[in-house]
Formats: sequence, structure tokens, C-alpha cells
Amino acid sequence: MTPSYQRIKNQHFLFDPGILKKINPAYFEAPAWREAQKVIGEAHGRGNVLFVSEPPHTFVLRHYKRGGFISKLVTDHYFWTGLSRTRAWREWHLLNEMFEQGLPVPQPVAARIIQSGCGYTADLLTMALPDCHSLAEQLNTKRLSETILLKTGETIRKFHDRQIFHADLNAHNILINEETQVFLIDFDQGCQKKGETWKAANLSRLHRSLCKLEKAAQNTAFPLEKWQCLLRGYRMNRDE
Repeated sequence: MTPSYQRIKNQHFLFDPGILKKINPAYFEAPAWREAQKVIGEAHGRGNVLFVSEPPHTFVLRHYKRGGFISKLVTDHYFWTGLSRTRAWREWHLLNEMFEQGLPVPQPVAARIIQSGCGYTADLLTMALPDCHSLAEQLNTKRLSETILLKTGETIRKFHDRQIFHADLNAHNILINEETQVFLIDFDQGCQKKGETWKAANLSRLHRSLCKLEKAAQNTAFPLEKWQCLLRGYRMNRDE
């Protein structure tokens, strides 16, 4: 799919013309969705995430926000080094490439960059994944079955086999639907990486996330047998 590009003053838009016939800046404005009473859900995290209904579609709107210490000084502005290097632009193209390869990710719909002097803000619109719960939710509700763990490991391996690096691989960014299909979301700062050494560190990041959640909920360590089960799933999947 070849995306369309449009510029309106200092706003740059990238979008899938098969989903959006024309761009509308209101698609990226939370107040506009609220005023139209089309917000059907909301998620809280580092970014502002809204689930919005625009029949026949349901979209996820995410506004990029900074994390870590710098967020105390700058909440959502990033340094401008060119349109192709902006976070939403890079994530849109990476998602589109993965989606067209058949990897389990949300389908990208549109991205917006608002340029202001030497800085910019960014927003991303994707298709919603229906009837999904995060791996973190499965852990908290004690529904983290062997099947889910095996399929999670297997799914991560699919991305690693294609050299896809997820910069924030944690239990909140792994979704499971009612058919136990596993998806990865939030590829901000993700990329294709060469080599093999980063893959173990990527898995370790997920392990730390699970341990942190288990510690907070149960005041115990994440069970070793569960982690080994996920790793078995990871080792089972090898692209030929």
C-alpha cells in the first residue's frame, strides 16, 4: 500500500487512502472526538490513548508523550531533525511494513506531525484490535495459561526472526484476543536491527516487566516455570 501525504500549513499528514478518503485534522484532536461523543474507551500510560468509533471502523488515537526524567521538563515536544525522522512517521512506516508482512500488529491508519520552530508534536491513528486484553491484565487476573505463554513466546520469535526490535517490550504492550491470538503494539522507537545479541536483552526486558507486575500484585517473584514456558514457545518458532 502506498500512503498519501498532505500538508496543511505547519501540519504534516501521512495516511492510508483505502481507509481515509481525505484527511481531517480533527481526527487527531481528542476534544473533537469527545464533543462528537465518539470516544468509547481510554487508556492511561506514557501517552494519551483514546479508542474512538468512526463507523465502520474503531480507531486508536495516541498522542506521543515523553517518559523518564525529561518529561518533568518537556511533556510532548521533540527536537525537529526532519520529517522522516519524526517518531510518528517512523512508527507508521514500520507498522505498515510489518502489517503487510502478516505480522500481528495494529494496522496503521494515519500520522500527524505539527512542526513548531525547532520542535514538533506527534499523533498516531491505528485500527483497534477487538476483544483484546494485555498480558499484564492476564497476569493480574490469574489467567496466564500455558497456551498464552507459549503463543506469546512464539509470537515474539516471529518478530525477532525478521529482525524487528521492539524498544519497549513489556507486558502492557502484548495483547491477546479471545482466540488466543497474540499481538504486539506501541512500536515507538522500534526498528529493524542487525545481529543477534540484542534479542536476549529484549526478552530480558519483558521478564523484568513480568517480575515487577508479579511483585506488585503478589509480593513474590514471577514463577520460573512460567518464564521457561514462554521461552519454550520462543524456541519452537523458527522461520524457514
